[in-house]
Amino acid sequence: MDINTGNPELKSQTRIQSVSRAVQILIAVAESEGLQAKEVSERFGLSLPTTYHLLTTLAAEGMVTKDEGRYFRLGPRAAIISEAYSRADVVPSNYTRAIHSLAQSTGETTYLSVWRNGAVKVLATAEGIHAVRVVGLDAGYSDNIHARASGKLLLAFAAAEVREAAIKQMRFTPLTPNTITKKKDFGQELEAIRERGHSFDKQEFQLGVDCVCFPIFQSDHVTACITISSPSARFVETKEALIARLAETTAKLSTS
Repeated sequence: MDINTGNPELKSQTRIQSVSRAVQILIAVAESEGLQAKEVSERFGLSLPTTYHLLTTLAAEGMVTKDEGRYFRLGPRAAIISEAYSRADVVPSNYTRAIHSLAQSTGETTYLSVWRNGAVKVLATAEGIHAVRVVGLDAGYSDNIHARASGKLLLAFAAAEVREAAIKQMRFTPLTPNTITKKKDFGQELEAIRERGHSFDKQEFQLGVDCVCFPIFQSDHVTACITISSPSARFVETKEALIARLAETTAKLSTS
């Protein structure tokens, strides 16, 4: 696992191996329900003494804890990072370059969206030469998840409990005649998105505008997504090209 795979600017810079290993271990613990030292040792090809040193250091800093079964889990201080990140609206430079590159190469308006405090928020936008904007969908917008390609995609790939809680609170307001307004239909749409790997907004948020959205993965988790919007008449002709360009861009931003 290379924690810098998604940011090419960092690849050529000197890294401290012990810090890199500690971060990788912390992420592995966060993605699991708890790991024993032997599991960590085998996963990262480390000796048991080195693994114990790293884990005990993380425990001493409150980033992990060890239970009676000798499983290491996230510690209380990990919440500081989680909460700070959930409040932050800073856009990584490689994400900013990506959406501007897409807007320039496709000519269409491009959006970067993420989960923030239980809502799907637009973090950044880039206008193409055609300068077709979706009314109201500016940086900071977080409403009407059910009618947005980004909202549907991030919900589709969210943890089941997060998805169920969000759907339970939805009002399914009909913004256009195409907006999905029934919970059953919405559930089927999310299932189709998970199978397909990307989502569409077929004039569901605004008449005359179609959108396609692809996820950005960090390990096995979708942490953000990029959407391209286009006038519906033009989208019919450019759909496949937009999908291919967006798939290529998000794949480069994703890490395994």
